[in-house]
Order: sequence, then C-alpha cells, then structure tokens
Amino acid sequence: MDISGAASLSGLEVRHDQGELPGLEELRVALRPPALPLPYPREVIEAARRAGDLLHAERYRDARRLVDAFRTRPAPSADRLALLHAGLRGALRVADPEQVERDVGDMVALLTDDGYRELASALVTVLHERRALPGGASAVPRGRRRGRPTEPPAELLAVVRGLDDHAVAGEAGTRGGDVDPRRLVAGLRTALAALPAVRDQLPVDPEKALRVSLAQALELQGDRAGAITEALDVLERIEQEEIALEDAVQDPRRTATAAHAVLARALGVDHPVQGARHALDALAALHEVDDPPLRVGLISHLLRALMAAGAITQASFTAGRLASLQRTLQRDALRTAPLLAIAAQRVQAERYEAAWVPLEQARRIACDQRDHRSSLEASRLAASIHERTGDHDRALHELRRLASEARWLADDLATERAHRAELVRMELNAQALVMRRALDLGRTELVEEAGEGIEHRARPEGGRPLLPPELLWDHRVDAQVARFIAAGEALNRGEEGATTALYERRRRAAMQVIDGVPTGHDHRARYWAAYVDDRHAQMLADRGRVLPALRAARRARAGWDHLARPDDVARVDLLIAHLEQD
Repeated sequence: MDISGAASLSGLEVRHDQGELPGLEELRVALRPPALPLPYPREVIEAARRAGDLLHAERYRDARRLVDAFRTRPAPSADRLALLHAGLRGALRVADPEQVERDVGDMVALLTDDGYRELASALVTVLHERRALPGGASAVPRGRRRGRPTEPPAELLAVVRGLDDHAVAGEAGTRGGDVDPRRLVAGLRTALAALPAVRDQLPVDPEKALRVSLAQALELQGDRAGAITEALDVLERIEQEEIALEDAVQDPRRTATAAHAVLARALGVDHPVQGARHALDALAALHEVDDPPLRVGLISHLLRALMAAGAITQASFTAGRLASLQRTLQRDALRTAPLLAIAAQRVQAERYEAAWVPLEQARRIACDQRDHRSSLEASRLAASIHERTGDHDRALHELRRLASEARWLADDLATERAHRAELVRMELNAQALVMRRALDLGRTELVEEAGEGIEHRARPEGGRPLLPPELLWDHRVDAQVARFIAAGEALNRGEEGATTALYERRRRAAMQVIDGVPTGHDHRARYWAAYVDDRHAQMLADRGRVLPALRAARRARAGWDHLARPDDVARVDLLIAHLEQD
C-alpha cells in the first residue's frame, strides 16, 4: 500500500538528502538496545521524561510508581507540572478516577499558586468535557471577587483541548485510536490559531507539542505532505531554541523523537535515504529509553526505507535485529507490522521459505485481532511469493483474499477518504490480476466473479468518484473484455453452460462500455475496440467460422493501422491471409 505524497523539502531535509545510507557499523550502534537496568532518575524532570517513556511502553504501574516517588520533591514548577501531567495521562489511560482526581487536584494547586488560575480552570473544564472527572471533583479555582469561579477565555480552552492526551490518536504513531483524524486536525489547528492570544498565560510554550500532534493527525488523515511540513517545523524550532540556549532543550514528551518518527514513516518510500536518516535520528535519542514499541516501530520503518533504497546488506542486517527485538513486545497486536516488514525483506532477498515464518505469524495475529490492514499486506506478500515461485493456483487464491480485504477496508466508514481512494485502486488492481490469472488457468467462474466485482466498484454513480473517471472506465472495459475472452475460451473448450449466445452478449457488453469512453480518451477506446475485434476474429477462426472471422479481422486490421501499430497489423495480415485461403 504505497501511497505517494509530495512535499516541499526544507533545508533540514536537503541536508539529510545529501547524506548517505548508513553503513553496518552505524546500524550496529543505532540498533543496540539500551543497557538495562537504566539509571534511576535524579531530578524531577528526568522522572517526568522517564514516566512518559513508561506510559508509551504501556507500563502504567511503573509510571505511576515513579510519579508518586517524585511527587513531593522540590523542583521548578515547570518540572513538577511535567511530572504531574505524566501522572494524569497515565491515570486517564487506565481509567482510574481516584488517581485522576488526585493528579488534577495537585496540578490545579500548583497552577493556582503560580498565578495560572485561568489555566487551572481550563484544565478542569476540559476534563469535565471529556467526562474524565467524577461529578463535583476538582472544583474550578475561585476568583477573588465574591468567590466566583474563574472563567477561562475561549482561546485558552482551545489550547488545553488541543493538548488533551485523549484527543491524540497514539503517540509517535505506534498506536491508533477510535478517533476521527479530521476532528483531531481541526481541533489542533484551532489550538494553534488561539495560542498567540494566550501564550503569556501558560507556564510552558506548547507550540511544539501541538505541532507534532498535528503532524501525527495529518498522517492519520492521509495528508503526508502536511505531516512532513509540521514535523520539519518542530525540528527547526527545536534546533533554533538549542542554538539560542547553547544547550539541549528540555523535552519531557520527546517531541523531537516523535517528529523524526513521523518523517521516517512519511518519507521512507518516496525519499528512502531521508526516511532512513530520520529513523536513525529518532533511534539515537533512545539509548537510555526502555520503550520497545517505539524502538521496534522505528526499526520497522528504517527497514522499509532501506529496502526502498535498495540497500540489500543493510536491510538484511536490520531485519535480523528486528526479528529478535519484536519478541520483546508485550502485545501481539504490535508485532504484525515488524513481522510483515521482516517478511517483505526476505521476499525482496528471494528467501521465500524464510519469509513464510514471519508472514504466517503476522497473519495469525491479524486474524485474531481482526486487523484487516495487516491481513491485506499479508495476502499481498503471499501472492508475490506464489507468483515468484510459479504456484499460480495459490497466487490466485491470495489475490482473491487481497481484493476482499481491500474491498472491506474501502467500504469501512472509519477509513479516511484519502486512504479509501488508494484501497479502491488496490482492489481494482487485485481483481484485474485475478482475472488474468484465472484466464490463464481456465477458471471461467473466477473471471466472472472478478469481473462482476470490478463492474460493481467502477460503475458510474452519483457523487464525487474516488478515482479519475477515465481510470474507472478503463477497469470496466478490462473487466468486460476479460469476461468476453473467458466466454469464448469456455465455448471452445466445450464447457457446460458456454453458448454462442452468451459469447455474443459478452462481446456486445464490452463494445458498449468501450463506446462510453470519457472525453479526451478516444485513442484508448480505439485500442480496446481493435483488441476486441482482434480476439473475436481469432476465436471465430478457431471455431471454423471463416466469413465472420474475416470480417472481424479486417476491422481489427483497420483499427491497428489507425493506431500505427505495425506489429499488430502484420500479425492480423497473416490471419487474414490464412482465412482467405480457406
């Protein structure tokens, strides 16, 4: 499922593009796991960062213990706020109302004492909106006049809503959620638009966190170019801050790592060297981070980038390390992507027997989890293996599964429109391959089935089409021509149910669809018409029907001549000469 995306490349990307693919020694260093156990945090800000890492690794109890251990230690307010925020995120994820109330209470007290009364009120308001607080819990801070509740401005509420952890579908792209990416994008854009008006009412500038969340949401929405732009903007801002401070920026939520991860995914296919470099930059920040989901996810994208760049040796080494590391993941659902990446690398290396091991493991997990996207990729790889090894019957079976999975995902209401278009394209291409392979194997019923599937998906209908009309028309013609050829071959083989009347209906249906050519595509229509006449002439000749075959052959010759295809003209001339002798 390679979805191409365009992006304007900034200076940061240009520097990556001028680099080279990593050598084996660089990969050995980058793929080395952290030395465990990690040093215990000494400062509150270190504990906040470690707690965030533990949350991302889904080690919620460990994160809670760490937050509680540093909860009362003296530290700058910004550091304590980062720690308490990590605790709140963990409490929200495990749906612990008592702990949520405690964390919110401590955050409200800290913000109020530091003069951020409106921000404290906005936090409580947003959590009530999310129904994350029990009724009456964590009372809104009171104003000084008559004890009235502090009313946060709308702009501050918009920013806090954008920072709400439950509004983001997974961090660093390793987890998804039951959220609408369009709603996420709209909310985050609203937060960024509101930020200048309330920036001085915030203890820490949240712009980088908002922008990296926007990059992730745009990626979920299928807007690769937008995701690349936002992720690059985050990295540029961090670079500028570090130059100004002459020191590393405190980054408890690892926004730089998340930005590199977005770029590794978004650039890995179309710009594989850049994608690999961003994956390596993200991995370089993880030497003291024990987060298997993030590490394995990054290595999976590094592997795909190396494969796309044709770096066979580096890809083989990376796949070997990934095969070992994916076993450290606690949830099977997180293992499908690395297993499929490993299988794809072994297919590329023509190690087909070795590819079946991770492929079948991934397929089993995908089936258990009802993960149709992973099942689709597994079918694509399996079909490729069978085609390469000459097992055409099994290739046909896998192509049918591929078309079925693509159809299911394209019709799923949760699939974004940008992704639906690519899935429809994949379904149509898979059905076209099914028809061709079924024709080769003489499986008339499967040609019919695939042709009907294409006709159903590509038929003219109301509303804006997902794919260009000329592409849909070409698929419809392809389907009708395949059904026409299958009917003729079945008739020649004497199959039960094959009749001359059916054959003629299929031929007329093909010509009727050809006649419905979209404006500006007459040349393609002439090709299809000549092709149908050509095949019609040959099949009539095979059945000994000389005169009809001769008429069809002459029409085909005129068509090929008009299209300036001398090889086809010469071939039909031989048929005409043979028929005229008869």
